[in-house]
Amino acid sequence: MIDRKFNLCYDAGVEEKPFEIIGMDGTVLTKGRRSGGPNLLLAGAFGIPMPAEEQAMWKSLSDEQKAVAILRLRVLLDADGLKPPTPEQAAAYTGLSLNRWYEMFAAWREKRSLSRIGISADLPRSRKMEYHDVMQRLVVGVVDADPKGSVRRLALALGDAYTRETGISEDDRPSYITIRKFVEAELRRRAKAESPGHHVVFDCCACELPHANGAYVAFLVIDKGSRLVLGAALGDADESHAGYALAAKDALDRIRRDPLDRLGWAEDLTQSEIVIGRDTGSWAEHAADMIAAGMREHLQPSTKARRFGAYVRPLIGLRMGRVKFTPGTTFTAPSFAKPSADDVTRFAVEVDVHNADLVPGVDQAAGRQPPATLVALLKRLAKG
Repeated sequence: MIDRKFNLCYDAGVEEKPFEIIGMDGTVLTKGRRSGGPNLLLAGAFGIPMPAEEQAMWKSLSDEQKAVAILRLRVLLDADGLKPPTPEQAAAYTGLSLNRWYEMFAAWREKRSLSRIGISADLPRSRKMEYHDVMQRLVVGVVDADPKGSVRRLALALGDAYTRETGISEDDRPSYITIRKFVEAELRRRAKAESPGHHVVFDCCACELPHANGAYVAFLVIDKGSRLVLGAALGDADESHAGYALAAKDALDRIRRDPLDRLGWAEDLTQSEIVIGRDTGSWAEHAADMIAAGMREHLQPSTKARRFGAYVRPLIGLRMGRVKFTPGTTFTAPSFAKPSADDVTRFAVEVDVHNADLVPGVDQAAGRQPPATLVALLKRLAKG
């Protein structure tokens, strides 16, 4: 019989005695029936007296964490006993997946420590901070080098990188479970950053259209994580308010229909920037307007001389199907062509093809709505 909460016994019919889980400070954590209390388990795990390092970790745990620690220690000690539970039983008792149980058991056998049982146990904050910043810095490069690697492989690579960086031996560095948490946090951060609608940029630059003469200006709303074009329009770099208004209206339409309507949208838009057209003077009140709208951090403007195509170039490239972007001519062109209805249609088709190529590689989550902040921002721009 399995009792997930208290980890009482492995076989039905085993008689047990009443017990209380009592913390080292005397606090009663919980009650139940078990053949041994926490102090006995701690002694069996770490000896008498309990090492000062382990005592510091134990005292740093909350009551809830202490209860979980006792549960896991009981299973780990039983797993080294004469009648060990099966891995499946042990995993069920500890509430872990089978793979995580194997990893925890291996880490425990390598070094008996509360830091090896996956309950955020660690040394006091001064020790933790010694490795925290280094791990945070190293994990970025480790994942960059192997973006498709498994969590386990990345954690092992991060541990090796930490050893090379610090010269600390494998025995003295943070546990595998602790290192793994840095990898998992980095992967979560990346997944969030790549979710559509998390970070959106607005760019404009000159372009050439197929079967048309003259320089046009493309206004684009680009999702930075997925590289999808959420909205697009043709306009004039000397009238960028109007150009972005058209692109924003297009985006409001596109995000509500196939294929963008089935994306796994981010919970919220956290960052956005905008490349201002040649009419910088008309944007003089932009910052104040954004503050008044409660969007101080959004649509951060770029007015540098070489700003045109600053996001198009790295996210899309200088070609989008048959559309050729020419950022360098945006500032120097004396005038821009007025797009016809056919030009607008051909341009929209190239956007459709671009997105169709990318959508299969983007998270899908039917029914999830685009971030409210993104919609509000697009509506604001759409007013011109």
